[in-house]
Amino acid sequence: MADERNRMLEQLNTDDWQECRQSVLIVDDSAMNRRMLTEILGGRFDTAEATSGEECLHLLEENRDGISIVLLDIHMEGMDGFAVLEEMDRQKMLEDIPVIMISSEDKVDAMRRAFDLGASDYISRPFDARVVCQRIGNTMRLYAKQRRLCAAVEKQIREADQNSRIMLALLNRVMEKRNGESRNHVRRIQIITALLLAQLAQKNGQHWLTGSVRRRITLAAALHDIGKIELENRLLCNTAPTAEEETLLRQHTTLGAQMLEENSTRQEAAFVQTAAQICRWHHERYDGSGYPDGLVGEQIPLEAQVVGLADAYDALAGGENGRPYPHKAAVYLLCTAQSSQFSPLLLECLQEIGDRLAEALRAPEK
Repeated sequence: MADERNRMLEQLNTDDWQECRQSVLIVDDSAMNRRMLTEILGGRFDTAEATSGEECLHLLEENRDGISIVLLDIHMEGMDGFAVLEEMDRQKMLEDIPVIMISSEDKVDAMRRAFDLGASDYISRPFDARVVCQRIGNTMRLYAKQRRLCAAVEKQIREADQNSRIMLALLNRVMEKRNGESRNHVRRIQIITALLLAQLAQKNGQHWLTGSVRRRITLAAALHDIGKIELENRLLCNTAPTAEEETLLRQHTTLGAQMLEENSTRQEAAFVQTAAQICRWHHERYDGSGYPDGLVGEQIPLEAQVVGLADAYDALAGGENGRPYPHKAAVYLLCTAQSSQFSPLLLECLQEIGDRLAEALRAPEK
């Protein structure tokens, strides 16, 4: 075995492969296998070792940003390599940390399962030093390229969001002049929506609420009452509408959705669809008592549920319909007297964001 290690190290030393030093976590319950890989990689990488799947996850949780790649053995006592991959995927670690699986078997089923679970590559024993280092380098370069692309996309998204915010700010000024609705109301709706979505994203089963999805919903929330532009001034300024006038006022939901759907392009489809759903259904209620369509429970799109709760909270705490309630009183009313009107999960989120919400709403506008 010593002769085999010496052969591999000699092969590596004659290689002209170059790579910036990065960190490799070697996960294997065999001390001999760990030592062999450490000797192969020590000249090019900083290495750390884990003797089990459980220890691997602990090290990743403690030092997620300090580990560049994981070499993960499949067959280990306790938590095997496949289980580690599944847990890394669940915790979204695979988005930042590539994994190369290591095994003494080259069965197609094992390889297929490893790749299905998110492994970036698969290396079979016995090791070839040059191949091991080359494949590690290739995987790192691929992930680095992906990160650069993601950063570029994020920059474009931020620039697009900034342009959209400018346009929406101008539009909100028009709405303020048109229907007397406070410009701060739109700002508060967006703050409440963003905090509710961030809290909701931490719940199980809500992994689809990525940062870009949350930004889109928060931006679209500013248009929730855009349909009021189509209504007559007398309706918008009337503080005591008749039943007939109330029916006309409620049309702002469908009018807003129609405006957006009629003036969209394919490039704007995702944003427009989100904004139209919010416009039409932010007054729907979980118990079916809302309008315009009397939707019940999860029939109401989540984005409309979130903005509907944000709007209801601001009507109480923001004083849009009279004297404002203190923050805790507004939350209490929504979670007790009006609890049937909103999703229990969203009400739970509203309670959990508590002081953060009150502080964010007090902060001056940037």
